[in-house]
Amino acid sequence: IGKADLDDCIRNSSLDNLDYITAGPIPPNPAELIIGDHMDSLIGELKQRYDMVIIDTPPVGLVTDGVEIIQKVDYPLYIFKSDYSRKQFVHVADRLINENKITNLAVILNGIDLDRSKYSYNYKYGYGYGYGYGYGYGAGYGGGYYEEKPPKKGWFSKLSGK
Repeated sequence: IGKADLDDCIRNSSLDNLDYITAGPIPPNPAELIIGDHMDSLIGELKQRYDMVIIDTPPVGLVTDGVEIIQKVDYPLYIFKSDYSRKQFVHVADRLINENKITNLAVILNGIDLDRSKYSYNYKYGYGYGYGYGYGYGAGYGGGYYEEKPPKKGWFSKLSGK
């Protein structure tokens, strides 16, 4: 803090209109950098220079530093990865809203395998006539030779725990 000018910290990317600032070395107490007035003035200066400012934080479910930053931004994003993020992280998002008074929290679920998803709509039509008779060994009427496997849970069931 105070060792470099903001213009010296800003890096240009290979994409037009996209600049970035790297984190640099980890200070002895990173929370002091986030809580202090320097962070507020840095965000204010960046908002004056740019149309949009994106700040990548540590996972708020694991480290409290991210919550301090989220309270300072206009549009926080909480990102879940399908089949990877733990279910209890849904409760972390709820706690961010209720306990920390986070507003405008947007939740993103990425990494969904649409081929595996059970939430789809199909329509088929057919016509036919048939007759038959059969008998099988199993659990009651309609039972067969093989046990049915229980259906796999879809991504929403995994996420919500239902």
